[in-house]
Order: sequence, then C-alpha cells, then structure tokens
Amino acid sequence: MSATIPLRWEGDALPYHVDTVETAHRQYDFIAQSIRRLDAPSEMAPPLAQAVLAPLATGGAMAVYKLTVEDVQGESRHLVCKIPHQRQIVYASGTRPDTPIETTQQLLDRLAELAHQLHQRAPGLFPRSGGVWHWRTVDGVTRHLLVEEFIPGLSVERLRNACEQQWTAGGLSEDVYQQQRLQLDRLAIATFIRLWDVLGRCTFTSDPSPWNLLVHPQASEGAPPTATIIDLHSLEEDVGLSYVIQRLTALYGLRQEVIEEALLPGVLDALGPDEGRSLLHAELPRLEAEAEQATKNLGVDLQRPLLKAIRAL
Repeated sequence: MSATIPLRWEGDALPYHVDTVETAHRQYDFIAQSIRRLDAPSEMAPPLAQAVLAPLATGGAMAVYKLTVEDVQGESRHLVCKIPHQRQIVYASGTRPDTPIETTQQLLDRLAELAHQLHQRAPGLFPRSGGVWHWRTVDGVTRHLLVEEFIPGLSVERLRNACEQQWTAGGLSEDVYQQQRLQLDRLAIATFIRLWDVLGRCTFTSDPSPWNLLVHPQASEGAPPTATIIDLHSLEEDVGLSYVIQRLTALYGLRQEVIEEALLPGVLDALGPDEGRSLLHAELPRLEAEAEQATKNLGVDLQRPLLKAIRAL
C-alpha cells in the first residue's frame, strides 16, 4: 500500500477539509493505516489504486466524508472521515458541573478508545475506529482527522420521515403509521440504553438523536432490526439511568403511548425484563424527587405519565 495513490473529490468539499485530508494522506499515510486496522489485509493484498471522497454531512460538530478506496483489482472498501469544526466539542460530567471540558484532541482519542471497547463488548453498536490523527500547521493551527468504518443503512429519522410521507400519501393507515413510528423509537431507545449499559452504566451521549442511529438493511425478511450509533461527538460521564431516561424523554417525548410502547419497552429490550424493571424501580425515588422539583419550577407535572408507567411495571 502506498500513500501516493491519488485522491479524487466528488461533491462540494470545503477547501479546509480538502487540505486536512490531503495533508494527513501525504504526511501519515492514514488511508493505508486505517485499512490495516479495520480489515487486517494479508501481505498478499493487492495494491491500492485510488481513493474517492464525497461529503455525507458537513454540519454538526464534525464534517463527515465517505471515503471509497479501490485496489488494482477493482475491489472497494468504504470508510468514513470525520473532521471536527473549529469550535469546542463538549466532553464533560453530567453530574459534576465543575468537571473541566476536555480538548477536541482528548475527546477524539477517547472516541477511538471507546470504539475499540465497544467492538469488543458489543460488536455493531458503534463503528470500529480506523484511527485518529492530530497535527499543527505552520501557522500553529491544530488539525484533527478521525476515521471509522462505513456503516450502511438509513437513519431512524429518515425512516420516520418515510413513514410519515407514506401516511400522508394514503399508503398507510394512521394506526399502522403510529405503530411503525413507535417501533422505530423503541429500537432507538433500546440502542442508546445498550450504549449506557455496555459503557459501565456511567457514560452516555448528550445527543441521543434519531439522526445518530443507522438501521441496518435486513439480510432476510422478518429479521429483527438492529441499529448502529454513528455519532458520539459529545459525551457525559458519571450519569445514571434517571439521567439517561430524562435525555431520551426530552427527544422522544413524554406522551403516554411513547412511554408505554417505546420508552419502557426499549429499556427492557436492552437490559432484559427482570433487570430492567428492577433498575427502573430503584430509580423511582430519584425520578420522583426530580419531578417534584420540576413541578415547582414550571407549575406543571410533566413527569406524571412516566412515573405512573414505571410504578405499573
């Protein structure tokens, strides 16, 4: 493998991103290093011929580009390049407000470490890491590049939107539409609860968004859906189940049907029925105290449906 293979850009890549990737390619041979980590090719693997980059998403905390690497035999491997934008990415404690925010470099190194841990403990839950690189330009500007495996699929949010379009076009009844939406939310919630569980029940993402989960294409009809979390740009440590539940309800809602058919079933899917119920009941005093304080502050009891449903488990 050689770092001299040509790079070709498709789509509207920003000059800053082009310079970052091409510098890492020239100085660190990052493409070959990433493929070695992810694919572990043999010494007889055919030489690489070219690499093609195309933007997937350039907003958010990091710009994301799809990297397609072709060898001389025409075989392709797909990777993802992530370039953090020039602003602070948060990595902090969810319970200790005095915990210092880490640097972008420390967060990216932490993401690469977590990717390795998650691959060992829960394969498929998060993309494997191809590596992370840091350097400074001659002007003293810090540059970063993170590489991960490419995961095929559609985000939960895109699938939600597709369901809504089918419903509004008359292709789905309202009941079927609601059922499919709740099933997607249940899968999303279960996937994020698994993340918290696998990471020692103390680390969570501050953005458990349906945009951040890719649902895998099913190999066989009727196979249960699975999802991969593709974005952990912000991490929070020292957080328990009550905090995780609050983050999930903030995004997926506190409507009765969401709680009863998506939120609590998702927790039980991830942790198992017996342990899930036990943990939820153990968290009730904390949730009740937080709900009481929220009621005093807002003048309305928003948490009642959640607490009632947990008590009924």
